Amino acid sequence: MIVAALLSQWRSRASDLERYAPVAAQAFRDAADELAEALNGAEETVSLKEASMLGGYPVDSLQRMVAHGRIPNYGRKGKPRIRRADVPVKPGHAAAGLHGESGGRHIDVSAVVASVTHRSR
Repeated sequence: MIVAALLSQWRSRASDLERYAPVAAQAFRDAADELAEALNGAEETVSLKEASMLGGYPVDSLQRMVAHGRIPNYGRKGKPRIRRADVPVKPGHAAAGLHGESGGRHIDVSAVVASVTHRSR
């Protein structure tokens, strides 16, 4: 299943449930909104300084990773930018605010997809 298709599927389920289970319908709407935020946040780009704070690697290490092509550069030469989803996380780093977090809650898109696709089989 394509992850983006979950948005319309969850919103459709919310509509179907609204009359009989408004709390469950709201849960589906909330989950769809959180998934949309996570998907949009993954495309956001950050500077190397921001990436350093998010992932724990020093700026010069990130510069080398971009220069060697280990991380795609979404900026321009001399002013690289990294997609938030591509920011490497140093082992042991807390990674606060990384990969589409919003409101202090971590959204693990792969876990959401796995739980939904597992149930639908």
